[in-house]
Amino acid sequence: MKEDKQTRYARKPIEASCLLLFKGYSCVTDVKNISASGILVELIKNESIEDLQIGDVCILEIVVNDTFNLHVSSKVTRIHEGQIALHYISIPEEKQVAMWQLLGDHVHEVEAYST
Repeated sequence: MKEDKQTRYARKPIEASCLLLFKGYSCVTDVKNISASGILVELIKNESIEDLQIGDVCILEIVVNDTFNLHVSSKVTRIHEGQIALHYISIPEEKQVAMWQLLGDHVHEVEAYST
């Protein structure tokens, strides 16, 4: 089977927490990496979320530090071994500049990946 090479916005590893909200459920996750288009989170031990599937819409409250948190809508794109990849649906206008500052040079970089 041939793997297709595609590009995506570069991912930036960060240390942050994320509260994932879905259909009345919530769970705390660790952020593995973040990009201009999405985020990869990992469930913390003993955390779970019922019935979460690819394509589901979630609300994320990403807490980076005492002065920066980000509240975004996102769609699940991948679930694998306790990790959940999500694509942003919307970033509030008042948080966009802070998001780009957080990403730094990663905001304009792309990287190759295989599907």
